Amino acid sequence: MKTIKNNRTKEQGAETKKRLYESAEKLFQQYEYKDVSIEAITEAAGVTKGTFYVHFDSKDALYIALFATYVTRLDMDYKAFLERQPHYLPAADTIIAFAGEIIDLMVNKVGYNNLRTVYRLQITNALNMETITNYGREIYRLFKALLERGVHRGEFNTTLSVEDLAKHFVMAIRGLTYEWCIRYPSFDLKEQAVEHFKLLIEGICTQIIRQ
Repeated sequence: MKTIKNNRTKEQGAETKKRLYESAEKLFQQYEYKDVSIEAITEAAGVTKGTFYVHFDSKDALYIALFATYVTRLDMDYKAFLERQPHYLPAADTIIAFAGEIIDLMVNKVGYNNLRTVYRLQITNALNMETITNYGREIYRLFKALLERGVHRGEFNTTLSVEDLAKHFVMAIRGLTYEWCIRYPSFDLKEQAVEHFKLLIEGICTQIIRQ
């Protein structure tokens, strides 16, 4: 009997948390982050403010948790994109196409406002960003696999490990999106990303590939 009651409590808690996520996501889509209050979120979710704090320490913590779900979806979309690419293509071409796809997905599925907000929270708050920034993310593994392919085929020549190179490529994406956030809307993110990745690839391509 106690087990059934505990399971029911967990299910109710999960349902409440889901409502908070969904309500917050809708409000963040409609209004600026700073204009969305915890009271507005709890009212939309039909729960009390006290219940909110059972699940989240703050509005910032909820936002980061919500953004982490975007990151997970994006990583799966990245993987699906690469699975559709012909394996016989040069690794350099695939990486450049991949960079363009990453930007398209971030712009269309996450958007400027969300990216700007998460950068601000990363800089100004002592929040746990591990799910967003950790090196175990799918995007690192995908870049690593592409770089390994290029090295094994003799397309790339580098003194760095593919692990370190993958980190540099992801850091490039972050730097470009940060630049986009501070120079929006005059900064063409996709155009700049493709150009930047061509330069990165040029730096590790063998002489044969360059010709």
